[in-house]
Amino acid sequence: MKNILIVCAMEKEGKQIAEKLKMKEISSKLYENAENNKRLLITGVGKQCTAISLTNYLCNNNKPDLIINIGYAGSTDITVGKWVNISKAYNYEWEIPGEEKYTMLCGGSQKLKLLANSNIEKVECYTSESFVTQTDIKDHVAFDMELHSISLICDLNEIPLLSLKKISDNLSLENYYEHLNKDEIFELVSCIELIEGF
Repeated sequence: MKNILIVCAMEKEGKQIAEKLKMKEISSKLYENAENNKRLLITGVGKQCTAISLTNYLCNNNKPDLIINIGYAGSTDITVGKWVNISKAYNYEWEIPGEEKYTMLCGGSQKLKLLANSNIEKVECYTSESFVTQTDIKDHVAFDMELHSISLICDLNEIPLLSLKKISDNLSLENYYEHLNKDEIFELVSCIELIEGF
């Protein structure tokens, strides 16, 4: 039986998943299921908070067989409320002369696991330390605030990583949800059926 660590940035993301999986809080922002093979860690928002929290977890607990990152993401043009499977993570702030933009090679490939036999769309994700409301990127991509840090740590520790993101916006929150069902957009428990095979 695989030991799986689910990683979410925000409490409103993590708690609804923990409740759906019938997990109990075993310490601050850490939940575990009755079978002791799945845990859920709430890291806090942003690349630094995520890196600190996940590194601390890995230093003090057994290494999981798989990490699954679940949460919200913005996008350039993906339908709001849609689930996507992230295929590769980039550091949106990484722009150093002489190095490839958005790509930190110190941590490995930055490629993630993909759901097999699933129609869910596969897209790349750019991780930013702040909310992205405008960009020069014209591609069909997602934006989040933690995945790149998780990806680097997983690469360095040789832990497979799967990331499922629910699209919450298209580069703007101003009057964006006027005609949309917020409950439907911000629920995350529908991803549980997507990860049941793991």
